[in-house]
Amino acid sequence: GGKEELIHCLPESVLLEIFTFLPVKDLLRIGRVCKRWRRLVYDKRLWKEVDLTPYKISSKILWHLVRHYLGTSLRTLKVKGLLHSVKKQEFLKEALLSELAKRCPNLTELYLTETDLRPLSFLCLPATLKTLKLTHCEIHAQWFKTEALANGKALLPKLEELVLNNVPSFSDLHLQHLSLQNPLKALILSGTYRVTDVGIQRSAAGLKGMEHLKLHGCNITDGALHFVGRHMKELRVLDLTNFCSCTDAGLSCLADLKKLESLCLEYCHLLTPDAVISVCTGLPYLRQLNLNGIPFEGQALLRILQSLPNCVVTNTYPDMSSMPKF
Repeated sequence: GGKEELIHCLPESVLLEIFTFLPVKDLLRIGRVCKRWRRLVYDKRLWKEVDLTPYKISSKILWHLVRHYLGTSLRTLKVKGLLHSVKKQEFLKEALLSELAKRCPNLTELYLTETDLRPLSFLCLPATLKTLKLTHCEIHAQWFKTEALANGKALLPKLEELVLNNVPSFSDLHLQHLSLQNPLKALILSGTYRVTDVGIQRSAAGLKGMEHLKLHGCNITDGALHFVGRHMKELRVLDLTNFCSCTDAGLSCLADLKKLESLCLEYCHLLTPDAVISVCTGLPYLRQLNLNGIPFEGQALLRILQSLPNCVVTNTYPDMSSMPKF
């Protein structure tokens, strides 16, 4: 029909712009429409950010994508494994990661979901990574510890951000091994219940360059905040969501974090208005303060707001059903 002819008349630059909005599955399909489209589908601009999480990916399919489509333009790759599927064989193997690193030298962000990483070494990951995010993954006890640590070499020399969401095996030992490497700028822990005060104590000095820290669903007390406040002076963002055991004494440990711009105390319901005012008024760059889920009375909240005129303060009651479950 006329519409089909019209789309074939479009210049390649316009077609490529349209193709950038297509998910991977559709990109591969349109490559079968005609020779022109097949050639366009290989264009590097279409393979900068690749999200494979909607699909069940086998090792064979991933190999095919790495060899034929993924290349120097790839910056971000998101993959979902088979950890919770009936078929337990794992698709991510050392040879595949090695090939990925070789063909995609500009890959900086890797997001792995439901992936069993126990057969692999941390060293297998591409050395170009700046961000690594693991969600519902499994790792072995020594995953971050390798021979490279003994030689004083950084395992992933460019890694700046590590995000761990519901990685149940992540423990104090992992945290210690991590802190011995190149200092991270961001560490996001959520649902990592094996992380305790001991882990924070032994790791804090090695993480002193940190700018963004989230401790959500960790098994910690005020004691952990003592070491955060003592060693992590570069922190700009600190998220303590659902840190229900945090008291005024713990909050006072954060008074020395003078570069802090954003502080999240959501559901830290043991805190008093006086402690919040005392600590936060001493943080000159604080611009965001999240007090959601803390039942402050109107007058108390008003005092907090008046004491922090340059800070956006929120104190709402989010729907509990939307809170992450561990």
